[in-house]
This record gives sequence, structure tokens and C-alpha cells, in this order.
Amino acid sequence: MPDSLSDPKVIASRALQLRERERVQIATNFEADNFEIVSSFVWMRSMALLKKQLGALGNVFIGELLQRPDIDEFADIGVKVSDAEAISLARDLGILTPLQTLRLLQSQAIVLHFSGVENDSSVGAAEAMTREEAVSCLRVCVQGILGQEKIGAAEKFKEFRQKLGTVFLTEGSPEVARLRSSPYFFIKTTVSIVLALFRTSEGAEFEHVSQNGRLIIPIFWPLLKDPERWQIGRAYATEFSEGRKDVVRALHGILVSVAGFDYVPDNLRSNTFVEVANKVIAAHQGSNNFHNEPAPMRELANLGTSIPTSALATCITAVLCVRLGTGYGTSYSAQAFANEVIRGLSRDNWLYYFNERFEQDRIILAKLEWGSPLENWMKLIRALDIDPVDINSDDVRRLIAATTANDPAKVKAIARGILSTSLGDGQFASR
Repeated sequence: MPDSLSDPKVIASRALQLRERERVQIATNFEADNFEIVSSFVWMRSMALLKKQLGALGNVFIGELLQRPDIDEFADIGVKVSDAEAISLARDLGILTPLQTLRLLQSQAIVLHFSGVENDSSVGAAEAMTREEAVSCLRVCVQGILGQEKIGAAEKFKEFRQKLGTVFLTEGSPEVARLRSSPYFFIKTTVSIVLALFRTSEGAEFEHVSQNGRLIIPIFWPLLKDPERWQIGRAYATEFSEGRKDVVRALHGILVSVAGFDYVPDNLRSNTFVEVANKVIAAHQGSNNFHNEPAPMRELANLGTSIPTSALATCITAVLCVRLGTGYGTSYSAQAFANEVIRGLSRDNWLYYFNERFEQDRIILAKLEWGSPLENWMKLIRALDIDPVDINSDDVRRLIAATTANDPAKVKAIARGILSTSLGDGQFASR
């Protein structure tokens, strides 16, 4: 469907995943100028469908991809996985294109803002969603989700996942060769696939997964950033505590081969920080976020300032969500708790985040497109007095230098480029 199409009735007619009654309802609400209502409905149906299709891949697999230890086989994916997580994961699996991903994230921010306007006395009665904003939301939802006959993981991705459990790969295998030239997030996704298959496979499939894991992870270990290394160590700790000897033996061999036992965490404490940080992120990305952020942010602050390294990246993302806010402001009542966590972060903690997490932190990178979050970023990060020389990545070094120089336009442009790279095309892209 072309981007130039702007007739809501025509766009809705192409929403194959909706019933005829729903398509008529969309067109009728547009004619009545009920833009907030129709956009909320379209968004809700799109996200429910996307999460249902992702859930078909298995809860354990989804939890591993998102590095969410709280998502187990009993979790409700529709509740546990935020809209932003679902969108980002759909991009990694090749369900969405980079442009569709960016547009969906932009539409999410607008829909969430207007869904909470009626509960915010500070917002003027005249503030309303425009027709153009509503049409844009409908169009991208139909393009990426509602207009597809079937939404599923890309065929190449499914084939690769199947091969990990059925074929013994070698260093010369085409799949390994493609990974060597892939963007980082595909390497990260592959590690998650291997770890998820360790937990769910048995018999001959497990033997294939075990050998392929012992091949792939050591090859790419030098390229892995700390969050992914901690993910492997956390998987080992979990399997050890659950007494799954075959999986422990396989992961033990991998960690021995890469000298990676420094990345095996104190699992319970680390998981607690990760779980609460994800509560903060979920509250921030949900409706009425200004009201819902303080409680989990207080809980995170009350866990203490000694954050386990394995949980540090997720915790900093959470606190930045609260401090930067959205394009419409910040949660005033959550700021004191966020500042408490920030005061406990050392310079080395921030360098860890910028060197190990920031280039893949789509939540924060996307925020730097918006005026208010960008302004808050400039104030917060400049006050940290981070020396760009200590940053490993050229792009992140340039962004920190631009922040220090108080050049928000340059920060925005560099952040956009980093986000584009994170979303870039790759071997699992389906369209």
C-alpha cells in the first residue's frame, strides 16, 4: 500500500485481519471526526494481533529474545510484553521493515498521549488528535500488521531456527558466514534463539542445538556486548538451579571455552532488579504513564543503589525513560525516585551503558527525536560530565561530544543514524 494513500475508507478496506464490521466502524468514526477513538481501536487490535503471532513462537523463546526472566511458559504474552517490545521484536524477526518500525513507534507515542489526555487536568480541552495523525496511525498499522494475510516470523528466520535443531553446522556453513556479515542485532537474536532452544529441545534436537551452540557462541563471543554475555551466564545459572544437567553441561562447556564464568550472576538478586526495571519500562510505555510510573520507580529505587552488573543496562534504560519522559512531558511524581537511582550510578556505570547498551537501546534512541525528551537528555547527560574519549563507538562518541557541546540538532541527527543502524535490513527480513 503506497504512503500517498490518505482515504481512511480505502485504507481500512485493505485491513485483511479485521472483520467487515470493524472496517466499516473505522470509516464511520473517521467521518465523525472521532480520531482518538478510532486510533485507539486500530492500535489495540494491531498490537493484540502482533503479540498473538509472536506468542505462537513460544513463551520461553520470547522471554529469551527480550532477556526477560519473568516471562515463563505460564505468562500471558499479551500482558507481559509491552507494545514497544513487540514492535522491536517484530523488527528483529523480519516481520516489520525498519521504516514501519519507526512509524509504529511514533504512532504509539501519539496514541498513548491522547489516551491519557482525559485524565490530565493540565491539558487544555482544545488539544485533540488531528486527522493526519489518525490517518498515519491507520496506514502504518495496515501496512505492517492488519493488511497482511498472515503475520509470522520471516521464512528465512524460521528455516534458520529449524536448522539449529536439525543440522550440525560448521564454521564454513552459509548460515555462519551470513552471521559474520550481519548487523549486531541479528547476532544477538541468534544467541537468544540458541539459549531458548537449549531450554525447549530434547533428544536428537538437543544434540544438534548443543553442538551448534558450542560452535556459534565462541565464534561470536568477542563481538558480544556485556548484556548478551550476562544473558548466557544467567541462562547457565537458571539451568543449574533447576537441575537440568544436560543443558548445564553444554553451557558449562561454552563458558569454559570463552572464559566466561565472570558473567554468571547471583541469579535471584539480578532477576529482581531486571523484573522491577521492566515494570518501570512497561508503565512508561503504557497508557496514563504519568500516573503509573511512580510506584514501580519507587520500588526500583528501594532495591538499593548497588545494582548487579547483569541488570545494569535494563535499569539505566528504565530510569532514563522516566527522566527523559515523552514528547508531552514527564511524570512529576516519579522524578525524585529516578533521581535517587541516578545519584547511585557511578561514572563507570554510565560508561558501561554507553559502551555496551546504548547503540541497541531503541527505546531511548527513539526518544531523542522528540523535543522534550531531547531537552531533558541534554540537561541530564551534560551534568554527568562524560568524557567522549572514554566511549568505544565512534557514533556514540560523536553523540556524547555533541551533547557536551550543547548541540541538540546534532545529537538528534546522530541518534537517528544509530537507531537506523539498529533497525537495519538483514538476513531475516521478510519484505
